[in-house]
Amino acid sequence: MWPQHSVLKISLLDMTDEQKAMIKDNINKWAPHTNLYFKFIDSPNGDIRIAADNNTNAGWSWQGTSAKKAPASEPTMSIGFATPSIYTAGKIQHEFGHALGLRHEHKHPDRQLDINKEKIYEDYKSRDKTRRQADHDIIDPFHHNDVKVSAYDRASIMHYGYSKEVMNDGHAIFTNTQLSDGDKQFIRSLYPPDNSPLGKLLNTAIRSLINT
Repeated sequence: MWPQHSVLKISLLDMTDEQKAMIKDNINKWAPHTNLYFKFIDSPNGDIRIAADNNTNAGWSWQGTSAKKAPASEPTMSIGFATPSIYTAGKIQHEFGHALGLRHEHKHPDRQLDINKEKIYEDYKSRDKTRRQADHDIIDPFHHNDVKVSAYDRASIMHYGYSKEVMNDGHAIFTNTQLSDGDKQFIRSLYPPDNSPLGKLLNTAIRSLINT
């Protein structure tokens, strides 16, 4: 986790103005629910360094302060913009959740998922990925002793979507595109904001000053 009340410098690397605007807008969906401050910069020396990848719709991010381990010349997050859509907005929120320190919700210790493992393995094999990668990414849930969690939340932005073909009950789990109430509550528990009238006023003023 980042230190409480941190100002996180966020570098936006080699992207169009439209891409920058979309990333800022979706990162700021998290802002009211934390005590952190986000300062967007064009220089490459941010705590979090985001690159746009126009050749894919996928994304990835280092988790929390592990981003400090990334080589200074490399991004710590990538967002795919091959075909921008509402799912791109959700992807930005998802990956920035990782940047704040969040893990995947579909690996929750108390998850309620009946996944067809063989279908997952087949999908991974078709993409030249291993069963071990599938186990790590999807199949194996976290253990309670290893993670801090709230109640399992299928609506979480941190939850993967699954087609009906990989669910044993035949019901698809759709990809979430916005923060759930559970996401907001959980991130508040990790970075508690001051929600008093004065606190809200001060936070708004500080955020405005940081990004001027």
